[in-house]
Amino acid sequence: MGEADFLALGDWNAVCYECGKKKKASTLKKHWQGYWVCPSCWEPRHPQDFVRAVQDVQTPPWVQPYPSLAFVSNKYDATIDIAIIDIAIIDTVI
Repeated sequence: MGEADFLALGDWNAVCYECGKKKKASTLKKHWQGYWVCPSCWEPRHPQDFVRAVQDVQTPPWVQPYPSLAFVSNKYDATIDIAIIDIAIIDTVI
């Protein structure tokens, strides 16, 4: 005759998931993984399971687009040059 072989109204026999011993269902505790175990086999969930890492943001604090192409006119002749917006030195022949 086992430890759980007695009449308890409203209770029933159940088996511990870890050790396989027969116990009354009212004495079993729910394990954090979802199954029912006896109090001697029950263990709390490890605190490391709840650690959340700090997000590693790798984007710079601000950005700007690369300067677009602009049309720069030459004041000495009627040609139009394409240049990136910057300092343009125009050589003139007199």
